[in-house]
Amino acid sequence: MNVDFVRFIPNIRYDYDNFVVFSENPNSLNGNFLKGYLIKAESPKELLQKLRRAKRDWFVGVVGNLKVLKYAVMRWRVDIILDFDGRELDYSLIKIAREKDVAIEISFARFLKCKGSERSQLFEEVVETLNVIKKFDTPFVLTSGANDFYELRPKRQIIEFFEYLGADVEREEHWTRRLIRRYTDPNYIMDGLEIVGDDP
Repeated sequence: MNVDFVRFIPNIRYDYDNFVVFSENPNSLNGNFLKGYLIKAESPKELLQKLRRAKRDWFVGVVGNLKVLKYAVMRWRVDIILDFDGRELDYSLIKIAREKDVAIEISFARFLKCKGSERSQLFEEVVETLNVIKKFDTPFVLTSGANDFYELRPKRQIIEFFEYLGADVEREEHWTRRLIRRYTDPNYIMDGLEIVGDDP
């Protein structure tokens, strides 16, 4: 399934089968797409309070400082560490994310918002993050991360861009499909374990 992770309700599909739309209030979203709960937290305590509001059919993504993100990857209900301006990841967080099966989002939108030396620094940061992800085989997703129509890009363009930076796009496809199936396939339990119906 070809899915993008965005922060608004798109009115164009490009080559996507569906979207996960992240919002701080998923109940307010109306449309034929998957709902994502965007949790912005300043502290582990605030994160825990907001996690209690998460519904079972919502993808849960977290935004916060490094302390909050390290706490988030330890929580079973968190699916993904979302990408955002100023996000800080370190070696240990990416390693723990692998152990706890929490995905790291790497978005194209951040490259559209910066230029010059800031963009060069972002390139270096993303290449380093991709290298650490590859070392631990940490779940990750490559997305547009779009906040509006102008930041939306076809999946093919996103994949080609990050492949140039060293992303293992085949593993990304595996992790994305696996994450989406958690919420869309009623027979999926985990890799290698699925409910098989009885033949009549």
